[in-house]
Amino acid sequence: MFVHVVSRPLSDATHLPRSGIRALTESIRHAGGEATFDMAPAGDIAAAVTACGDQLLAQWREHTPEIVHTVGVVATLAALRVRPDQLPVVGTFDENPASARLEEELAQQVDAVLPLSTTEQQRWRHAGVRTLAAGALAMPAPAVDHPIVRGHGHVLSLSTGPGLENLIRSMPLWTGTRLVLLGHISAQRLSSLQRIAEELGVWARIDHRPGLRGAAREAIWRDALLLVAGAEGARHAGQVLEAAAHGVAAVAIAQQAHLDHIVPGATGVLVEPGAGVRGLGAAVADLLHDPLRCRGMGSAALVRMQTLHETPGAGQRLVSLYQQVLGVSEAAPRRAPSTAPLTEDRSRLAIDYMPLARQLAQRYAGRGQRLDDLIQVANLGLVRAASRFDPAMGTEFHSFAVPTILGELRRHFRDHAWAARVPRSLQEVTLKVQKASDELRVTRGQEPTPSEVAERLGLLEEEVLQAMQALGEAMSSKSLDHPMGGDGDEAFGDLVGELDPDLEYVEMREAVRSALRQLPQREREILLMRFYGEQTQSQIAQALGLSQVHVSRLITRTLAALREHVTDDVPLPRSWQSELRQDRRAA
Repeated sequence: MFVHVVSRPLSDATHLPRSGIRALTESIRHAGGEATFDMAPAGDIAAAVTACGDQLLAQWREHTPEIVHTVGVVATLAALRVRPDQLPVVGTFDENPASARLEEELAQQVDAVLPLSTTEQQRWRHAGVRTLAAGALAMPAPAVDHPIVRGHGHVLSLSTGPGLENLIRSMPLWTGTRLVLLGHISAQRLSSLQRIAEELGVWARIDHRPGLRGAAREAIWRDALLLVAGAEGARHAGQVLEAAAHGVAAVAIAQQAHLDHIVPGATGVLVEPGAGVRGLGAAVADLLHDPLRCRGMGSAALVRMQTLHETPGAGQRLVSLYQQVLGVSEAAPRRAPSTAPLTEDRSRLAIDYMPLARQLAQRYAGRGQRLDDLIQVANLGLVRAASRFDPAMGTEFHSFAVPTILGELRRHFRDHAWAARVPRSLQEVTLKVQKASDELRVTRGQEPTPSEVAERLGLLEEEVLQAMQALGEAMSSKSLDHPMGGDGDEAFGDLVGELDPDLEYVEMREAVRSALRQLPQREREILLMRFYGEQTQSQIAQALGLSQVHVSRLITRTLAALREHVTDDVPLPRSWQSELRQDRRAA
């Protein structure tokens, strides 16, 4: 099964990050399916839909998927407007459609909706749309450090609705902590909220940072203590999903989709709708005054998300849902895509254009693949183009065949030209980076920088650098017996590889890990804050209500005891054992 996943970059109305789209694609591949994903261009809706539609149409001429899974309104509209007949589109909406008319249009055209919550499922089902099982998307955490220690941090909110005013009015009840607003708020409404905050004396503690993306958004989440989710985000619970993916607990109004994604008291706190400002403020203050409990809830939310959306299991469930849409039985054997038999006229057409296929294959000569193999691949693309060509569409065969042949050649390099196996997603990014680099080199007359390539493709600079590394190291390999040096008397294998200097520390690290489990809670917390959270002794002392001198003594005493225990097998202090038993009984 070939699934094309289409989304758009994180915007003011979308709460499913790029990492979630990539995880969705990887889960399908883990389940044995073939999948690729694209991010639609940014911009206003009309321009983004047109650009995304053109992008999809060009790709589907080369390789038509069996099913398209779109995330977001823009991606869904684009896929619906350019899809060939009988190509199913499954939509997931992590934002509210801009109008009831647009929602009705989507309901009439999509083949099915895969909702993020049971509330969303009921809404689309009421509109007469076929709905699949809710919450099947894979959403593991992005590649950031786990929030073992967050320091003082801040409270986050993506809300823009009426609940935001109540949140600001509750700030005097949780004094000291800053509030960061990530949602897009109109100038008039922001001015109104500022007047309220100034009257309460809390405006200096509010940061409005709308539209953050990439590393800046990850940094905000990494330092967050808590998310306060508004009722307007409860339709799909995208806010709570993003918080859980970063190990951040949530406080939310106990209604709609929040009930699907928050386990009260374990992964977050639900506030009754009638609790008002005082009830919301008390819930936030309660968690902020108990940082261990707050971090514990965030960690539980992260573990719950990783467990519920474990990649192989989520992928198998997704493929099963796609098969329901296609009407394919799970027991039915998978068939490889085939090329329709050629008629006499189309056979003659393919034979006449074989020089074109050879010419296109020669473009890729010298890239580590035999020219004869490339010509065969190009001829296969030519035959497939001839079998699908329809003169009634008013397109010349030359214009129709070239994208198909080039697509076959690119897929050949993607699937067979790698000396070392790399993930499919990285293969696709690498080919895009290579193509964009070639185009920029031609237009600008000089080698493009990674940041220029990243800007052209809408990727992070780190993704471009990773692709360039894969292109240089994984695309080609060198034999260990390759002669080196002026006389060729040394082999390449003689010059590479050495003993791992850290090998001797493996046993010691395991001993330290075992000893750390035997530390009392206070000593363990201090070491985490000092060596993992990288906090100063003064910051630790302030957080724990101790003096800086006492913290310094505790660190010195703890490290000395651990060192003697690991290197000289000296037993740990007996007082620690009794304190540890008390901590466990209290827990």
